[in-house]
Amino acid sequence: MSESGLRLPVSGTAPDLLTGDVPVSDQQWRERYLTGVHNLSADCIKVVDRDGRLQSMNLRGQHAMQVDDYSACHGADWLSFWEGETREVMLKAFAVASAGTPAEFTGFCPTLRGEPRWWDVTLAPLPDPARPDATAPYDLIVISRDVTDRVNAQQALEALNASLADEVARQTEALRNEKRLLLQTNEELENITYAMSHDLLTPVRHLLSFARLARQTTDPGKRDRYLGIIETSAVNLSGMIDGVMRFSRAGRCALRVQPVDLNDLHTEVQRELHPAAPQVQWTVSPLPTVPGDPHALRSILAILCRNALKYTRNRPDPQLHVSAHHDPQARTWRIDVQDNGAGFDPDYGHKLFRLFQRLHHQNEFEGTGTGLALVRRVVTRHGGTVHADGRPGQGATFSFTLPE
Repeated sequence: MSESGLRLPVSGTAPDLLTGDVPVSDQQWRERYLTGVHNLSADCIKVVDRDGRLQSMNLRGQHAMQVDDYSACHGADWLSFWEGETREVMLKAFAVASAGTPAEFTGFCPTLRGEPRWWDVTLAPLPDPARPDATAPYDLIVISRDVTDRVNAQQALEALNASLADEVARQTEALRNEKRLLLQTNEELENITYAMSHDLLTPVRHLLSFARLARQTTDPGKRDRYLGIIETSAVNLSGMIDGVMRFSRAGRCALRVQPVDLNDLHTEVQRELHPAAPQVQWTVSPLPTVPGDPHALRSILAILCRNALKYTRNRPDPQLHVSAHHDPQARTWRIDVQDNGAGFDPDYGHKLFRLFQRLHHQNEFEGTGTGLALVRRVVTRHGGTVHADGRPGQGATFSFTLPE
């Protein structure tokens, strides 16, 4: 490293600090004094001319900037050291200082060895003693203080604050989801309680009543009819109980969330169900890939498509269409399963997703009334919503949403 250090041109008179004598000229003494002070400073102190060319640099500044040979830097374009966003800020400060007013800025400038550094920089005019009447400074003195540790700490603090804010937002959203699930669970428990005390008791009463009649009658024909009703009621009761069990499991099983291509799931469902209703014109639009549990999402599509096939079987031209619609603002996908079947009164559509709620008589369309409740529970656990729309005799559309 060069030992030249910073040398400032100065003038005036001053005695020797120790003896009071004047062994050297006043200018020499002041130059040595200021050079010593500047070389002791931990800041990087430089002098640049009006064009930004480096004229001098103190010793500790050379160390801070990792200058091995100052002679190779002398006369270099100091302005070119600054790049990126900092350069514009530096040029403005340089222009202000060149006009005669001190200026400051903070910016990034690596050392000559490429190590990253942040600096607080002060620029001040340095008038030429040989031109005391000059209106513009001849040189600028530039003092750069290494504030890398401070900037890194600030950036780390900002990153930590951002991380904490993200975590708070995530936890808040998780609490909202938990609250929503708890509210839904309470509603479902009330529905199950009501179903157990009303819907499930109906087939039990049928069983008891017709079993009593079958035991009392002596007519073989009536006995066979009663036994047939008992068997049908038992099958219905078994299906309802099985539906309640599947509904309960859907709320307990852990979701194995992964990217799921709904096109693949729909292809599997269509391959499974379409052979039973080959007369149905089944169409599908391109479906998205969404995060979710593939087994659970497949069950949703299967239930909705199976219902559509069931309620279109009496139509001369049964149709089923599956489509997807993206909402960029809500960042969700809506999947529609549309049919031209029996439809329903839209005033009662909100009831369809409750356990054992049916809008068609069992003699018209078989079922236990648990499938749509299961759909709602699975979709809600995925962070989505369900909706049903229809008109009597004009078909129905069952929809569910999923996050992107």
